[in-house]
Amino acid sequence: MCYPEVLSFRLLTMVVCAERFRLSPLGLVRVGQTLRTFQPVDELKKGPFSLQAGVVEYRAVERGVEVDIKLSAADRADLPVWEANVTLLSRDTQHITSRQPPAQGLLDPEPEEVKAVEISVPWSTGLRCAWASGDYSPQHLLPVTARLLGYRRPLAPSLWVLSKCLAEVEKHKGADAVRAPVCMRVWFSQPLFLPGKAAVRLWETAPGAPGATGPSHRHCAFQMEDSLGTPCIVGEIGRLEQ
Repeated sequence: MCYPEVLSFRLLTMVVCAERFRLSPLGLVRVGQTLRTFQPVDELKKGPFSLQAGVVEYRAVERGVEVDIKLSAADRADLPVWEANVTLLSRDTQHITSRQPPAQGLLDPEPEEVKAVEISVPWSTGLRCAWASGDYSPQHLLPVTARLLGYRRPLAPSLWVLSKCLAEVEKHKGADAVRAPVCMRVWFSQPLFLPGKAAVRLWETAPGAPGATGPSHRHCAFQMEDSLGTPCIVGEIGRLEQ
């Protein structure tokens, strides 16, 4: 589900580095994401496909300025296969003056019946992701490069954190839980430092993912916590009604 974002990484970089982009690309932090798959991602292998990226909205929040960037992939017939809305946070507030309250998570409280899986997060996670995706952001690579941006240790890439959660969802809930058409939304609350331990928690929740309606489908909520039990990411995935 996340692989088209790897394909779109160069486009995303071009957007945030463009002259008309209203925020500094340095220090942008991913704080949320909505992802939809309309067809299996393997449809992109059947011939030429198109990728698009563009800014949707800037808005002031309590912590700074958020920007929504839409990424999309279409097949050779120009039919939508995948789209994502990535929300990035910047501390730069000089260009936008109107303020809005910060977005609140929309998931129900975690129930008692939770499946918990402990995982190891090796120090090489950021380097391996960089080799695979082309994202060489300094905060993910080595302690010395992370300290240049004010972090005491490297951070696990947010796309890796999300992909790891989805892998556990597929493993424990079955392939249908992540098979198109689905809709997912996530919030990134705290960084996950490298190396370390983490836990992925899974539980069922009432339907509530955007665009995913209908009482016949159960949704899966997930959360990754660091070794201290602090949530790093919380999300929900469910069927997308077309």
